[in-house]
Amino acid sequence: MALVTTDYLKPISFLVVDDKPYMRRVIKNVLETLGAKMIEEANSGRESVNIIKQWPPDVVLTEYWLNPMNGVEMLRYLRTDKGPLRFTPIIMVSAETRREKVIGARNAGITEYIAKPITAKGMFLRIREVIERPRPFVDSKAYFGPDRRRRTEIMAEGADRRGLGERPRPVEKEGSEGLTQDQIDRLVAGDTIKDFGIR
Repeated sequence: MALVTTDYLKPISFLVVDDKPYMRRVIKNVLETLGAKMIEEANSGRESVNIIKQWPPDVVLTEYWLNPMNGVEMLRYLRTDKGPLRFTPIIMVSAETRREKVIGARNAGITEYIAKPITAKGMFLRIREVIERPRPFVDSKAYFGPDRRRRTEIMAEGADRRGLGERPRPVEKEGSEGLTQDQIDRLVAGDTIKDFGIR
């Protein structure tokens, strides 16, 4: 399946949160190329919370580093909401890829995490994960958010259901440059995102 302009995302509403106008434009352009029509923008975590209360989007794409409320603080705020907002899929889109920061976002309840610089394919794959393979939410004293154990492709393809397939590799220690996208995927949800032949 080729990655082309389609109407796949037409019925899905998005909120893009980034303090840099050009980055919001880049993300919005990618979403529009993928067929999205309902896209709002916010330049801070605080502004995004106000928008979400008035216009709850289907998916939020947010930068990690925002002022005065950063992306993780916004995420924690939404996950503690007592209504349906707490279940909103939130995808972190950031150049912040240090292991401890990714773990912090994961522990706050992030749904997916995309490392900048972004690609249309990378964004599409993670949005598709949110839409087609949503993870159930876990509610415990220590954590509220998506289950960190992603369903593996072995299950999706109907292979051996006893878990005898290939196991995910452990996340390696990163250098000063941070984690790769594959390492982030495994850290956030315990598995890699498969592209099913998307180019």
